[in-house]
Amino acid sequence: MMKKKATTLLAVLLMGAIALTGCSAPHTVNGSAEAVSVNGTSVPLGELNFYLRYQQIYMQNAYGGLFGENFMNTDISGSGSVYGVTMRDSSLETLEEYYLVEANAEELGISLTDEDESKIADTVQAFLAANDSKTLDAMTADEATVTHVLKLITLQQRVHEYFGTTIDTEVDPEEANQKKISYVLNSTEDTTDDAGNTVVLSEAEKEQKKADMEALLAEAKESGDLSAAAENYSLSVVPATYGKDDETLNADVYAAAEQLSDGEYSDVIESDNGYYVVYMESTSDADATQTKIDSILSDRTNEAYSAWLDPLKEGAEITVNDKNVEKLTFDRIYTVKAADEATADETVTDEATADETVTDEATTDETAVEDGTADDATTEGEAAEDTAAEE
Repeated sequence: MMKKKATTLLAVLLMGAIALTGCSAPHTVNGSAEAVSVNGTSVPLGELNFYLRYQQIYMQNAYGGLFGENFMNTDISGSGSVYGVTMRDSSLETLEEYYLVEANAEELGISLTDEDESKIADTVQAFLAANDSKTLDAMTADEATVTHVLKLITLQQRVHEYFGTTIDTEVDPEEANQKKISYVLNSTEDTTDDAGNTVVLSEAEKEQKKADMEALLAEAKESGDLSAAAENYSLSVVPATYGKDDETLNADVYAAAEQLSDGEYSDVIESDNGYYVVYMESTSDADATQTKIDSILSDRTNEAYSAWLDPLKEGAEITVNDKNVEKLTFDRIYTVKAADEATADETVTDEATADETVTDEATTDETAVEDGTADDATTEGEAAEDTAAEE
């Protein structure tokens, strides 16, 4: 989760020009006000606002088309809270964590390198130069705020990376091994017609589906092309990888696949939801197995990091200033502009710029950070992942 959040901020930094639309009335955030106190250290509201707005930009561009432009003010998950508030709360928790990391990283012998400091400084200056005052004010993005947030993100990444060096990197080959199959399903489940009525297959119809799968299997074995055979029956092939004790595959498919060697087909499999044919592509898929190994090592790193961080959280004295935090509302929409829009904004006249005061639209033309500085650390929801799925 932590690795995602910083990724969000940096991903947005790489996106390009940003449009700020919505409420045209002045809406100034007191950046020096306190959002939360972490063991007596005050976290400025400006830092929370800056971090939150970049989360908002990321989520707006990722999910705005799906949930609607104003989804930050919508309860999209049915939790009883609008999405923006959920994201605001998770962003606050992230900054609380960052401050704990900052206060305790030294005990691990970890600090930012000169290279980190230099990259952050360059990024901040480029960002400030690329944005107009309206955008910077709305995001409370002064030099000190942007610099410290990027330092927090980068330091958290360095600490997380450190714990990756402390774990056991040996992985049981049997645990890691992933098999690759392709399968075809001819469903026998109930369907719904255009009038909304439930359609239940007759036994004769089910038998026909089974016969079709027997014919499909014979064609696939003869031609060696499961996909072409499936198309003849208006069906499609589904690729899948799985490992030991997998619980994501249909249990009947899993059991049948476990009996196959490379290049072998199963018999027609009868299951609760229909008839299957399975083809074993590989009993040891190199790419999928490496992905599984990476996942196992990532889990171990996260566990080691959490084992260090959780006691710090439990022992921390954290006091949230709800009144101040609740001032961060979602009456503006932050989105990334298309390249042609951004280019047009670069040539606006003073008169057009004045018009922006009425339309409340601002642009940014952000500069990418080099890999290595806060290049991987955390998002909310990532927010609609990390809460529509957060995290």
